[in-house]
Order: sequence, then C-alpha cells, then structure tokens
Amino acid sequence: MDDVSAPTFSRPGEGYLTALGYLQIGTGSLSLLMSLMLFFQAMFSHSELLNPVVAFDSSFDLLDRAIATYVSLQLSIGWIAGALQLAAGICCLHGRHLRLVGVASLVSLANFPHGTMAAILMVLALRRRDLAHGFAPR
Repeated sequence: MDDVSAPTFSRPGEGYLTALGYLQIGTGSLSLLMSLMLFFQAMFSHSELLNPVVAFDSSFDLLDRAIATYVSLQLSIGWIAGALQLAAGICCLHGRHLRLVGVASLVSLANFPHGTMAAILMVLALRRRDLAHGFAPR
C-alpha cells in the first residue's frame, strides 16, 4: 500500500482556513462563470436582460420577477463578488489580508444562493479565535 500522509499544519486554525480558502475559490469561480453565461445570453439572444427595469417590467408573475431580479443581480454584482471571493480564497490559502477576506465575505452575502452560503460560513469562521492564528504573521 502507498503511504499517503496527511498535510501538516503549523498553526491552529490553518487547516480550517485552507478549507475555507478552497470553498471561496470554488464559489468565486462559479459566480464568474454564471455571470459570464448570463452576459452571453443577454448579448446574443435576450438583450432586454441587460436592462434590469425592462427585464422586471416584462415579467408577469412572481417567479418570473424573481428570476429577472436574480439575473439582474448576477449581471451587476456577480463579477465583483466572484472576483472578491477568488481574491479572498487566495488570501485564506496564504494566511494574509484578513480585512480583505472580511469585506469580500460581506459583499458575497448579496450573491444569492451560492455566494451567500460561502459568505455565511466565512463570517462565522472569522469569529473563531483559533482562526486568527491562521492569519498571524509567519
């Protein structure tokens, strides 16, 4: 059998921070991909999606309005939230820039549903005392 050893972490909270870093990178990539797909959909077939007012007014029932609101939100802040989550994930992996990670998590709360879940986990994790050791200078 192969002898596979588990990664060792030198500081308390570093493993938790690494897991959250990868979660942020995955969620940020998903946000950017979804924004890109919606942008191409709007550019090539439904140009009214680029104007949130027109998209919302052309909706007839509650579900259509919820979808129009989500598309508008993803087109407007999905790029920002996705890029911030990618940056926050990289910062978590390197154990640097605690404030950037906090700000990115707060912005991602509005990026429903996937960004919201990752942001809630990150905000809760930032309150943990042992996670502060993961951001401590080496």
